[in-house]
Amino acid sequence: YKFGDFDIYGVCVQASFVGGDYFDYIENSEEEDKRLAIIVSDAATSGLPAAAQSMFLSGAIRMGSAFLPGISRFLGKLNNLIFDKFPYERFVTLFYCVLTLNSNRLVLYANAGHCPPIHYHREKNETSRLKSTGGFLGLMRDQKYVVEDIRMKPGDILAVYTDGITEARNARGELFGEERLEKILLERADEDPSVIAYAALEEVARFAKDSDFADDQTLVVIKRRLSDPETS
Repeated sequence: YKFGDFDIYGVCVQASFVGGDYFDYIENSEEEDKRLAIIVSDAATSGLPAAAQSMFLSGAIRMGSAFLPGISRFLGKLNNLIFDKFPYERFVTLFYCVLTLNSNRLVLYANAGHCPPIHYHREKNETSRLKSTGGFLGLMRDQKYVVEDIRMKPGDILAVYTDGITEARNARGELFGEERLEKILLERADEDPSVIAYAALEEVARFAKDSDFADDQTLVVIKRRLSDPETS
């Protein structure tokens, strides 16, 4: 997906025929304030119940995002909806961010108990992690979600993933972990998002090839191009 000078590539590998991982892109239609919402979610259960929950959540987000533009309020509504509708499969993690095309390319985000996305900073050639800003969706009613922001400079990358990647295990029971994913970003920072995404998935597959552990794996890589004819 292309949005201004952002290139985005997402991929989801299900552990079985159906799964609970889900990602989506939702672009608004306002010419004067272009924005792109990117959502990555992971249901705590597995199989058909997780798939049903993810389908419900994706529909609710698609319908509700147009009417509740405030991220904090929107996630609060989603939290109560999941709490009420899924009494036996309540727990959902979700990362919700909004890309903007303002001069500093501000990215607004809220993290509902999701894995900490990794921000690669090209200027310093280092990474940082975006921590949670609220609890799991559906854990309890009336939870509050804080909205934070980062600035994505030219060449910066944001990798949003589910725990099927970082919690993949090898035959000795070791976790793949965030550090290995960060290393891939550092080594592949000059590549396109699709190359980065598949390099990460291939590395996870090699790491866990002798293990019986399996979980859905989702990775969305967001990269700001170094230059763009329309914005330079």
